[in-house]
Amino acid sequence: MSQNSYSLKFTPKASEDLEQIYSYISGRLFAEIAADNMLAKIESTMMRLIDFLYSCNFVLDEPLKSRGYRKLVVDSYIAFYLVDEIEKQVVIMRILYSAQSYQNLL
Repeated sequence: MSQNSYSLKFTPKASEDLEQIYSYISGRLFAEIAADNMLAKIESTMMRLIDFLYSCNFVLDEPLKSRGYRKLVVDSYIAFYLVDEIEKQVVIMRILYSAQSYQNLL
């Protein structure tokens, strides 16, 4: 199986999460450059998943793990994703602050 033929897809919730991360860092923390850098880091790290689909661990939560959820940690954030082998996509489901309880958000 050629893994590099996969594409990266963001769910609407994941896109909204990125917007909220940017708004929080740039607006509430008054650090627009830091917000730009954080989003660039998150996005570039997630792009690596296209070539290394299964490089990240499954989540610890058993019901989510049984559904195939994996997690990618980027600084204080966790991107939760699924690999869709039929559509050949890495689907980013959510991007959450690492201290959040995520089980009910996925």
